[in-house]
Amino acid sequence: MRSALIPLGPLLALFPFLTGCQSSRPVHSLIALFTDFGPSDPYVAQLKGSIKTVSPTAEILDLSHANADFDIPAASYLLAKSTRTLPSGTIIIAVVDPTVGSARAGLAVRTQAGRFYLAPDNGILTEVLAREGLAEARTLAIPTEGASSTFHARDIFGPAAARLANEKSFDSLGTKAEKILRLPRNTATVLPTMAKGQVLFLDHYGNILTNIPGSELGKLKIGQLLTVTVKGKSLSLPFLRTYAEAPASRPFALINSDGEFEIAVNQGSAAKVLGIKVGDPVVLKL
Repeated sequence: MRSALIPLGPLLALFPFLTGCQSSRPVHSLIALFTDFGPSDPYVAQLKGSIKTVSPTAEILDLSHANADFDIPAASYLLAKSTRTLPSGTIIIAVVDPTVGSARAGLAVRTQAGRFYLAPDNGILTEVLAREGLAEARTLAIPTEGASSTFHARDIFGPAAARLANEKSFDSLGTKAEKILRLPRNTATVLPTMAKGQVLFLDHYGNILTNIPGSELGKLKIGQLLTVTVKGKSLSLPFLRTYAEAPASRPFALINSDGEFEIAVNQGSAAKVLGIKVGDPVVLKL
C-alpha cells in the first residue's frame, strides 16, 4: 500500500515551529542609521520612532551619530567605510543635511552590492557609489502634508525606509532619479618612484589616514625606512605591519585594515605629534 504524499507548504503554514530557527522577518528588515545628530538630543529617538511606527519588526542598527556637524565630505568618506561589511539587503539611512528644506531632492538608491541607501541628494553618497556602484535610484516623494521642513530624516527618510522593510517595492518610493550629485573625489597618483596623495581623515586616536592605496604599494618591505613628505616636512618613517611593532612615541607607517596608507604613533596621536590636518598633501618616495 502506497503512502500518500502530503505537500510540505501547508504543514509549514499550520505548524510554523517546523521551520526551526528560520526568521519570519522581511528580507530587507535591517535598517542602519548614519547621521550627525549627536547622542544627547532627541533627534535619533524620533527617527527611530518614525521607523518603528511604520515597521514595528524592523531591526535598527546605529552606525554613527557623531559625524562632524554639517560636514558632507567627511560623512561621505565615513559612510562608505561604515557600511562595507553590512549584508546585502540592508537599508541605510544616511543624513548629514545642512540644506534640509531647500530644493535639494531626497534619494533612494540601490547599489550593485545590493544595499539600499536613503539620503539627501547632497553628495553624501559619493564614496558609497564609487565603492559599490549604482544599480538604480529614485527621487523620494515629498509629502504635501505632515512633513516638517527641517526634519526630513524623521518625516521622509525614516518612513520610506520602513516601507521598504515592509517589502514595499523599491519603485514605489518615487520616480526614477535622472542624476545624482557627486562630490569631487580626491584620488592619489601613484608613479614608479613616488605616490602623491593627501590626508583624508584623522580618527579619534590621531591616526593619519591618507588616500594612497596600499594595493599599489606592493614594493614596500616591512622594516624599511620610508621617506614621506607631509605638509612640506620630510619624515623618515619605519614601515611596519602592526601598531604593536612600533616603538613608543615615534611615528611610523603601515597599511591599515581598509587598505589605506596610514601614519600613526603607537598609543599616541600622530596628528598631534606632526601637526597634521585633513587636506594636507602627502608624498611617499618609492
